[in-house]
Amino acid sequence: MRVSFKLRTVCAFLALVLLAFPVMAQGSSESKSAPTGPVEIKIATWTSNPDQIALLQSFVDEFAAKEGIEIVSEFESIDFGEYNTKLSLELQGSEAPDVFWVLETSAPAFIQSGLLAELDEVLAEYDPSDFSAKAMELWQNGGKTYAVPFSTSPFFILYNADLCEAAGIPTPEELAAEGNWNWDTFRETSKAIKDATGVWGYQTVDGGGYDVRILHNLCPIIRSYGGDAWTSDGEILINTPESAAAVQLFHDMVYVDKSVVPPGDQSNFFAGDAAMTAAQVSRVSNLADADFAWGVAPMPAGPMGDVPIIGQAGVGAYSKGDNVEIAKKLVAYMTNESCVARMAGIWPPARMSVLESDEFLTSQPLLTADQMAASVASSIETGRVLPSHVMYPQIEVESRIVWDRLWNPNADVQAILDAVADVYAKYIN
Repeated sequence: MRVSFKLRTVCAFLALVLLAFPVMAQGSSESKSAPTGPVEIKIATWTSNPDQIALLQSFVDEFAAKEGIEIVSEFESIDFGEYNTKLSLELQGSEAPDVFWVLETSAPAFIQSGLLAELDEVLAEYDPSDFSAKAMELWQNGGKTYAVPFSTSPFFILYNADLCEAAGIPTPEELAAEGNWNWDTFRETSKAIKDATGVWGYQTVDGGGYDVRILHNLCPIIRSYGGDAWTSDGEILINTPESAAAVQLFHDMVYVDKSVVPPGDQSNFFAGDAAMTAAQVSRVSNLADADFAWGVAPMPAGPMGDVPIIGQAGVGAYSKGDNVEIAKKLVAYMTNESCVARMAGIWPPARMSVLESDEFLTSQPLLTADQMAASVASSIETGRVLPSHVMYPQIEVESRIVWDRLWNPNADVQAILDAVADVYAKYIN
């Protein structure tokens, strides 16, 4: 396990050093004549859900019909934990995708590197003013648009209602309705379920909260306590007393209460192995055939209130590809109002016409309109994306080695956060 992590780290450094510099063109970004035969388009994502891939494929088919061309598409599903590393390497070689998803944290790095084509001209056909200005900020630079957010999706809590009942305690949704859903009651709920049933009280988001999802896991707690990783103007807050108190709370849940699925344990909320998890709308489909009653609640509040994390993802076109003009037009088509409306039940939209519609609240058949309003729509308005930076890929790789020291019972939380802050300072200041 440790050797595997180190190998991934070396590969990540290699890929991200390359990413930091503009790549040599593999093709021309200038307009070409209309294709006379099938156009091959490769699309990279981190989803492997067949229904989601089928939906995206339907957009490709519609676009091809609209343009009067034949497209042979290939969807590449890259594991989330390896996504940036593998994508960065592919963009330096002959297997580069024409269209690819971009993580919010890495958006500045991809834009600065010149890997993303400008999209404003092709977006003009589809009412770009309909996009939320706030949602577009991360994907624009110098007044130009380089990717389009197709998902602006807040995290919330999914819970197993049967386990709450077995433990004789209120559900998170009931506590939220009483105004009593905070990180203290979250901790109490998790421990009560573990003590009463022997089942883990909480699983981190996608089970990656100790590794690839470290900030997704900790930032909701940290920010609601008044801390942060760093601010947009470069102030590092990861080792402030507020951040340390938040991280200590989670560390105590893992090693004192023993109520959280620990590092290395593969227990899965969706299989009934844990009572709660942090998730997004796209994960709800995993509960379609669940054999337990479940519900949804907002993220718990802290001293600074409820500060939900928005997981934002964009889609862009590779600026050096052989079919860059078609790829750009495809990105614009896939994020038009019609396509966005059909994605809304999986990936909440950045288009205001869809977000503000009644149809959005009923777009996910497994959630009620009230649940969508309370845990999704309201959080889109108040939530914040994770901190990003043009050097984020390097920050992530190097700081993860330090974060790894946190996951043992005797860890000195403050000392480790001080070391993480030192890593951040190397790149942010």
